[in-house]
Amino acid sequence: MSQLDFKNGKVLITGGAGYVGCRLALMLHGKGYRVTVVDKVTPKERGITFPAAIEFKHGDLRDAHIAKEAVSGIDTIVHLAANIGSLTYMHNHQAEILQENSAIDATLYPAAVEACVKRIIYSSSSMVFQRALKFPYVEKDLSEVLLPTNVYGMSKLVGEYFCCAYFEQFKLPYVILRYHNIYGPGEDSKGEGPGDLHVIPALIEKVVNGQYPLEILGDLHATRPFTYVDDAVLATFMIFEKAFADDPNVINNDFNIGPKEATKILNLAQLIWELLGDGRPFQYSTKDTKAITAIRREVDPRKISSVIGWQPKVSLKDGILKTAEWIKSRKDKPRSVLS
Repeated sequence: MSQLDFKNGKVLITGGAGYVGCRLALMLHGKGYRVTVVDKVTPKERGITFPAAIEFKHGDLRDAHIAKEAVSGIDTIVHLAANIGSLTYMHNHQAEILQENSAIDATLYPAAVEACVKRIIYSSSSMVFQRALKFPYVEKDLSEVLLPTNVYGMSKLVGEYFCCAYFEQFKLPYVILRYHNIYGPGEDSKGEGPGDLHVIPALIEKVVNGQYPLEILGDLHATRPFTYVDDAVLATFMIFEKAFADDPNVINNDFNIGPKEATKILNLAQLIWELLGDGRPFQYSTKDTKAITAIRREVDPRKISSVIGWQPKVSLKDGILKTAEWIKSRKDKPRSVLS
């Protein structure tokens, strides 16, 4: 089979107008794959212009008719569609998140089986490790982790069960990817205020807007392994190519995506201040959050590194500067999820 024939299978990216999805769609298209995107938000609303060869389907995948139409003729699904937001958003929209994410899976997987889709790549989350018992954790440790109390984490864990169950009963092959704290240019607010973002863009916006002392939400000593968005997309692409070729080292397997270095939130805030602050000494205040999250999140990424050779390329410092450049350049202008 020639490389051209190999790429003739159509790829569907659910949530493909989103932060990771649009970047992956463009990368797959650039590599010669036939890409279809389905999303309930249009590319125009996200400030994206896809090439004409990328087919866009507008619709909510909770609708079984939309799901059936989206998967028709599809070879591989990269399932990124999910309702997600900052800590505040997740706390205030728990029922919506649980309902929407579970409902998407409940329509998409049966439609995929009916359409004879060959494989599905599912984006899970580090939140499934919310109650991890050891650090840094590896993929196999999930079997010993207590169930998430965060509803987003629970919805993503349920999605992992969809993968396993649909393989066991219907032989639909899968790959599970667990992203760890993706950040970078392109993330907009999805809450009540401009600072209601994930922690890195939220802190950057506070600093560049002159907040002093810098307000930090939640536990100062919480740890996170931050993954720059381009690194996450590259890992997804590399896994995709292996899965597309039915590589047995990837198919029906799970991978954590994130750097081995974890950063304390207080240290993160201080680094952002040192890089972007106005020269005054670093000072901070704290604000409690009602959101349920993990105190420690520390991952051992050796599995994905050994199987596909992936390593993060963008340092935390460089990623912060790239994100800040985007935030400053887009201030008071329409934003795109693409940098």
